Amino acid sequence: MKDFNKNKKIILLIIIIPLLLVGQYFMFSKGIISPLVKGVEIKIIGGNYIKDLDKYIVKQGDEVEISAGNYVKIPGYAKDPELWFNVLDDTCIAEIKGNKMKALKEGYTSVAVMKGSRLIKKAMIKIVNPDVESLDLDLSDSLKYVGDKATITSSVAISNYKKFEDTYKTKYLSSDESVIKIDGDNAMAVGVGSATISGECGGKTVEIPLEIQAKVAKLDVPSEFVLEEGQSATIKAKVTTSPKGLKAPKVEYSYSSKKKKDERAAYISDAGKISAIREGTEKILVSCGEKKATIKITVKKRSIKNSSIKNINYSYNVEDEKVKIGISWDSLDGIKNYDIYFKNYDDEGYEVLKSIPQTEEKEGKINTNIEVESSDGENDEKGLEIYIVGVGEKESTKPSEKITIKYNKN
Repeated sequence: MKDFNKNKKIILLIIIIPLLLVGQYFMFSKGIISPLVKGVEIKIIGGNYIKDLDKYIVKQGDEVEISAGNYVKIPGYAKDPELWFNVLDDTCIAEIKGNKMKALKEGYTSVAVMKGSRLIKKAMIKIVNPDVESLDLDLSDSLKYVGDKATITSSVAISNYKKFEDTYKTKYLSSDESVIKIDGDNAMAVGVGSATISGECGGKTVEIPLEIQAKVAKLDVPSEFVLEEGQSATIKAKVTTSPKGLKAPKVEYSYSSKKKKDERAAYISDAGKISAIREGTEKILVSCGEKKATIKITVKKRSIKNSSIKNINYSYNVEDEKVKIGISWDSLDGIKNYDIYFKNYDDEGYEVLKSIPQTEEKEGKINTNIEVESSDGENDEKGLEIYIVGVGEKESTKPSEKITIKYNKN
């Protein structure tokens, strides 16, 4: 009987032990029973951080991924335990969602690996926000003409924790999107005008002022001007832009060679007006954008027909029914005589009152006296008009400006 009972227990053990082992495997593998864990460590495996001896250092605003490390579970076939991460204080310095930790503000906080309600491992986290000491901007290419493109790059220097310098992101802005358009870190010149690219990071702002022009495809100007002394003309430059229809850059004018002012045959203004001064030639350089052209200016001696009498001065008085006039003017080369034309207010046409020979010239002036019968008429106020013409061998000058003399009949 004793042997029977002993054999019965042995058989029962043989049956129960496998059942227990199978049951244990089932319960661990299905997670019904949580395994023992050893070697849990809090590690940051994603994002930017600094590993100090007893803590992690994370920059404010960054998000990092937290891991429980390569821990050991006992038994090894058990289902992974449900570990989770928790912030151990209520300072709101950091927040954790799943395995992501967001650094909210500067300070210290503790995070822990939790198994259920039990703390398995904790670590200190320091959140920092280093000051930006300097910010530099640069463009990969020149932005000068409509259509130009460039990549904006920035260089940030911070006060400490230099490892975080590369994590600082600079925000780029354009002062006028109709002139310079920015997409991320790419800039494109889209219109003519002035605009500024600014970079902002950590309270620092740096600006790059730019002046965008239309690219000049073609510059058309006359090849030559022929003028007489005293004449003037204006250069009318025709500028074609690319793309067409844009506001063209300013057309600029300059001399192609250096001379003293009193040696110049002609002067050129900023607006392109040519003033012929003396016989000779000049070359004017016209530029617009990257296009240039040269104009030859030839100044010839002024012909009599394009001249006129200048600097007329006069005085008069009325005596004995006569208007007595003293008159003078600048003499001109090539003139034989000067004809003085006059008419009274009541007359229909002018007639030559007097002809003065060039031989009466003295020190560059012609001086003479003339008399005119005072006008008859009903009105008390009388008057006459005078102009002068210089006569040469084959041609005459233009009429001078008219002189109007008004007087009261005595």
